[in-house]
Amino acid sequence: MDELDRLRGQIDAVDKEIISLFEKRMGLVLGVAQYKKEHNTAVLQTSREDEVLKKAVENIQNKDYSDSARQLMVEIMGLSKDLQRKKIVKSNLISYVRKPLDINGKKGYYGDKGSNSQQAMIDFFGDDKGESFATFEDIFVALKEDKIQYGVLPIENSSTGAITEVYDLLRKYGFFIVGEQWQGINHCLLGVTGTKLEDIREVYSHPQAITQCDNYLSGSKWTIIPYKSTASSSKFVAEQKDKSKTAIASKRNAELYGLDVIAENIQSQSCNYTRFIVIGKNLLESDKSDKTSIVFALNSTPGALFNALKYFAKNGINLLNIESRPVENSPERYYFYVDLEYPCNSSKLNEALEYVAEVSSFFEIIGEYAKGQRV
Repeated sequence: MDELDRLRGQIDAVDKEIISLFEKRMGLVLGVAQYKKEHNTAVLQTSREDEVLKKAVENIQNKDYSDSARQLMVEIMGLSKDLQRKKIVKSNLISYVRKPLDINGKKGYYGDKGSNSQQAMIDFFGDDKGESFATFEDIFVALKEDKIQYGVLPIENSSTGAITEVYDLLRKYGFFIVGEQWQGINHCLLGVTGTKLEDIREVYSHPQAITQCDNYLSGSKWTIIPYKSTASSSKFVAEQKDKSKTAIASKRNAELYGLDVIAENIQSQSCNYTRFIVIGKNLLESDKSDKTSIVFALNSTPGALFNALKYFAKNGINLLNIESRPVENSPERYYFYVDLEYPCNSSKLNEALEYVAEVSSFFEIIGEYAKGQRV
């Protein structure tokens, strides 16, 4: 037997002892779980965890291994908490009312007729019967007052990122995402009939569209004027009948408002997509939902976000997106909005959500729906 084999044999013997002690520890954990169940005590006991980690560092003789010993105990306690949850079987999640999608329900969309939100509504529901709203919050207010059953509005773009106002409104009003639709966005420069580049003095459009076309607009002597939406900009330019005024919008808006296309595909990125969401008052009742959206807040402690998110990785759940928004009147604290790809109502997903809900100071599910495809 060579030296390597001898060392490996000793490691195997130590591993056997470790597993035996681990099994003994987990047996004791079951006893703790039974006690907590009988006394209605929370699984997570932060003060106890801090005490265990402190003892791990104090008890190890070779202090070079202190960090590793601490991490080992973090993992062991994580497994212990998992076992306790399964034993206690106590849900921390709110029981949400779910309803099937009413394809014929009254709908609202952001922007004037011809907006990308209207097109997303048409593609999702299959018809153009919807009411237009001038602002994002107008849609939420209309939904709150039961003037509409569903609202369609953008939430992120592949070029410019998240539309933070929509995230804030979702939490403010407590509504849910019941569907999503991706749209390829091709921006055009539109003007009244006969407009030439040399005629242009002003360009109107939604701030997001302007940002998405910054390469085309940079270096020009035009005055860039943010406007309510791309469709509203087109409508305004058409009404003004002034060759010095132009709009950034889709080719569809040129057809709707009788404008000329002066330049096509002026967005900075050729692959320019916007994700639109469909919101409603209740979570969706569907066995085809494979995407879940949540929002939660954590106490500002080292590793808090990592410890919350790692449980998804442990359960093989894919994180598609994470956005942060500040908590009002609480500096250095944030709400985290996370999109997860996994079959809804599966045991692994529910376990992960239970864990995040337990360690969070605020937690809500804000959507369960089918993942949209890019078109």
